[in-house]
Parts: sequence; structure tokens; C-alpha cells
Amino acid sequence: MNKTFFIFVFFLLSVHCFSQNENDTISNIQELKEIILVVKDPISEKFSVEKLGKMDIYLNPASNADPLKVISVLPASTNVEETANPSLRGGSADRSRVYLNGSPILNPVRFGRDNGLGNFSLFNTEIIDKQYVYASNPPLTFGNSSAGIVELETNNKLRDEGFQISLALSNLGTMWNKKLPNENFIQVYGNYQFDKPFLELNKKTSQNLNSFSTLDFGANTHININDRLSFNSFNYFIDEKYDVLSNSLNFSSNAIASKNRFFSVNNIDYTNNRTRIRYATMFDYSNSDFTYGTINSKVNSYQYFNAIGVKSKYSRNFTVQYGVESSIYSNQYNEVIPIYYYALSNNSPVAINKDEIDFYYIEPYLYLNYEVLNNLGVSGAIRKNILYDADAKSFTSYQLSSHYELNNKNRFILSGGKYHSYTTPNFYIRDYTLLSSDQVALDYYFESNKFNLSSAIYYKNDKGDFRLNDFERYDKIETFGFELNIDFPIYKYFRLNVSNSYIDQKQYISQNEFNTALNLKYFVKAQLMYNNPKLFNCSMLFTTRPGNNFTSVNDAIFNTNADDYEPSFNTPFASTFSDYKRFDFSVNKLIALKKSYIIAFASINNIFDNKNQSSVYYNENYTQESFNYFQQRTLYFGMQLRF
Repeated sequence: MNKTFFIFVFFLLSVHCFSQNENDTISNIQELKEIILVVKDPISEKFSVEKLGKMDIYLNPASNADPLKVISVLPASTNVEETANPSLRGGSADRSRVYLNGSPILNPVRFGRDNGLGNFSLFNTEIIDKQYVYASNPPLTFGNSSAGIVELETNNKLRDEGFQISLALSNLGTMWNKKLPNENFIQVYGNYQFDKPFLELNKKTSQNLNSFSTLDFGANTHININDRLSFNSFNYFIDEKYDVLSNSLNFSSNAIASKNRFFSVNNIDYTNNRTRIRYATMFDYSNSDFTYGTINSKVNSYQYFNAIGVKSKYSRNFTVQYGVESSIYSNQYNEVIPIYYYALSNNSPVAINKDEIDFYYIEPYLYLNYEVLNNLGVSGAIRKNILYDADAKSFTSYQLSSHYELNNKNRFILSGGKYHSYTTPNFYIRDYTLLSSDQVALDYYFESNKFNLSSAIYYKNDKGDFRLNDFERYDKIETFGFELNIDFPIYKYFRLNVSNSYIDQKQYISQNEFNTALNLKYFVKAQLMYNNPKLFNCSMLFTTRPGNNFTSVNDAIFNTNADDYEPSFNTPFASTFSDYKRFDFSVNKLIALKKSYIIAFASINNIFDNKNQSSVYYNENYTQESFNYFQQRTLYFGMQLRF
């Protein structure tokens, strides 16, 4: 069963503008243009990318002001789990990566659900300056991704300062934005989530959720050392807890979890008129506890990341980017786990695991972009891992891309390459397994005053050790997909966005072909938005798709050693859940006061309370089948006061 609780933060930003003296020389203007190109125009934008600014997040009510949640409404998003974890063009969330200021943030969501995946991300939109979403063929200036990339950059200028307080059905939060001399600034925020009002109001649809709480703090500091050199530091801490009734196979019990996490992302940036050098470093630590049946797991995780990258514009037509990245991971386990995966009752046998998994990699890269003509450009990149162990697998990633602008309305991007990533250790795979992906994609964009259209056709061939759980495992996935999106204004403040995706995805086990969980003949998203600053903003979002495929149980035999029934499964992913349908509505209103303003907001998710099946479970001997459901109808509201 799914639960939802979210924080909807304010959306009102000041317009930043600047003027230039009339006596500026042409050379000064030219130098300014070069700096802007180096700093603000990533060379990887020559790939297919969705650019999202802060206002794009705030003004889309369906995003709930969350920078990762907004991705779910994009046509390239094939997320079927109702989470903020990016899942792009048929790739699993673990194969896409989220980068903050050039550093990878693994598990970028709050884990307020029993399956460890959260409805909302760890990031506060107020600290985000810009966001780029690469749906496929991710730029090799970033590593450890074989699906997509989400690139987040924090503010380098503070356009508005002040203090804000937010109070909602399950949240109390504060934020302080303060300008310092020399265009330096600091942003500090904190939130506390509580469960009683939310659970009481949504008692019927959240009956399996016993309790939850979250306490988090964040601070973003930017220092301009001189005109060319700057330092930025973002630090974040979160403490999370939840208790929920969870049904899995033939076992039902409370899943109780807690997690403490702290990460620090730090950057030094040097920029002149043609070159930008960035040093990025990150430390990430988490301590998590989880109990469910006989499972009693305690895990400490560490990550150290360092990178240095150089971006140089040698001429108007030729740009080079190169650098090197390294990461060190350590996972320490102290846990009691079942010997038989299906036997979780108190009398079932268990084993003790006190293992430690360490892993690190070093990867240099080189990226080249050449503008052949004003409307035609080509780019290519290569990335290589440096072997650190005799047992490590050597690989080389590479990509090619070409972009062509037929005119000011029509644009094409053809891209392809070979990519590699490592799995993040989980309960089923206690290792950093290497995955590879061969990809090719053709993207088309049409932009006019009347409407915007985008479409893509793509193919992926993924190889590696793909393990979903103890009984679902495969070594190859082939994906063919097509997506189409149309966005156009209707009348004054009304706007309609409609998209559809088609995915034909197959998995292979020892050369035998089977369906996957994600095999969609349609994935329709239709969003109607009304944005009127003088009155209110609201959004109606409709989503429909076929139900996920799943592997059902055929029979079960009692195992005396396990003291439980051992299931026998049917053909992998041969069964299908019922069709998925969901309507969401959200509204917010800005109320201006003398020296402050209030933003009131409300949301109803799954208005018609559709019973969308998410997973299957059984009675003791597997003779009766039942279903867990995604988020049922929930109501949420609150307000924010800003000074």
C-alpha cells in the first residue's frame, strides 16, 4: 500500500536583471559572451535534454514543488512506482543517476515507504538554480549511468532574501535566505514531518501506515573569492522513521525502519573568458535500521567522491571537456537474515551476516564538440575505467551525437553509444555489479507560438546481472520505445500537455525470451493547467497505462527445514495487474500582505480512489491471491508565510 505526505513550498521569485554602460567596448561584450557560454551553456546540451528552471518546477502544481517529482510528468519518464526516483525510457531507477553540483547522490529520495523508495526527493527547490534531464544516451562527462542523468546546480546568486515559515497537514518548516557582502549568500532550512493529523484525515486510505516522522536540515553557502574563483558548500542531514504493515509473498507483519543520513557537496570553480575548471568533492554517510519478520538489518554506508573537470572553448566552433572522477564506497552489514527467502516467521531459520563490501573506481573522460555549420554540429566522448584489482572488469564507454536545426522551428538529434554503470548494493545484490548498455536514439523537436511538439524513437540493449529479488533474475534486456508530447495554450491562462509512450521490453534468461515488469503499449499523461497569478494556480493530471507484468505463484510445497511453504513460480512476468488509472488535482493561491505574503495550497491525489494494483501476496499455503495497492485517495493542504 502506498502512502503520501509532502511539503508544498512557495513559488514566487524576483526577476533578476542587469544593465550595462553605454561605453562598453565591443571586446568587453565579446568577453562577456564567452564567459556566459563557458559557465551557463553546458556542452552536453548538444544531447537530447529537458531544461527545467526553478519556475518550471514551482509553476507545475503536479510537481508539489519537488525537483525530482516534476520529472514524473515528462514524456520520457517511465516511472511506474509512484516515486520521485527518476526512471527514464524504460531504465530502472538504479541505472539513472542524480548529480548535484557535479557529485553523484545515490538514493536521492526520502524513504517514507515500506519498499525503501520515497515519494519525494531530498532536495529543496529553493536552492536549485537549474536542472537538466537527459532521458537516454547520457553525456559521458558524468559516470556510473547506463540509462539517464539528472543534473542539478545550486544557486550561484541569491535574487531574493527573507524568512519563511510553512505549516501543513503533516509538516512544519522554516527557511532563511541571507545576502552577504560581495554577492555572497547563505541559505538555511529545516523541516519536521509528523503523522497524526495526516493519518487521522486520511484514515480510510492509509490504514496500513502506522506512523512516520522526518527531521531534516540543509545549508547552502556560496562565497566569491574573487571575480574568477568561487566556493560553494551544500550540507544536508535527515533523520527518518516509519512503521507500516507490509504484505510479501505469504507473510504479513509490520516493517519498521529508521535512517540517519548526512552528505556534504563542496565545489571550487575557476572561470575565465574561455575556460572553466571545477573541483568537486563529496562525503556521504548513512546509518539505517530495518526489521521485518526475522530480518533485523543494520547497515552503515560511506561514499567519498572527488572529481576535477576542465571545459575549454578553443574557438567559436570547437569545445573540449576533460577530467577524471573517483569514488570510494564502503558498506558495513550487521544483520540477521532468513536462510530461506520465503520463510520470515519467528520459527524460521536465520543466518548472521557481518560482512563489509568495499569498492572504488577511477575514470578519466574526454568530450569533444565541433560546430560544422551554424545549424549542424557533431560531438563525441570516451570514458575509461582504470583497473584497481586483478578481478575487475575493464571497460570503455563511448558515444557520438549529431544535432541539426532545419530552421528555427525544427530540430533533430541523433545519438548513440555504449555506457556502463554499477548497481547499488541492496538486500538481494550485495555487490557493485557492472552493467552495460548499447543505445541509439533519434529525437525531434518542433517549437512555435501555437504549440510545441517533441518525439523520440530509441533502442537499448542492456547486459549484466539484473536481480529483482530471490526468484526474478535475468542477464539481458532489450527495449524499443517511442514517445510523443504536445504542449499548447488553450485560452488565456489555460495550458494543456499530453504525452504518450510506447515500450516493448523483453528480458532474456539463458537465451529464453520473457516479458519484463515494464512492457507498456501506452503510457498516457494529460495535464491541464490554469496559471493566473491574480487568482490562483491549479492542475488536473490524468495518468493511465496497462498494469505491470508480474510473476505469479503456481504451487507451493511445505518445507520442514524452513517451517514454511516454498512457492513454485509460473513463467516470469506472464501475469498482469489490472489497468492503471489515476486523477490528481492541486491548487495554490498567493495572498499579498503589506510586507509579506501567504501561499495556501491543497491537493487531492487519486480523486476517484482507483484501486491500482502494485504487488501480489498470498495466504499461508499460496492457495489464495490478494493485492497491495498504490496510493489511494489522499487529501493534503497547508500554507506558507514569507517575510
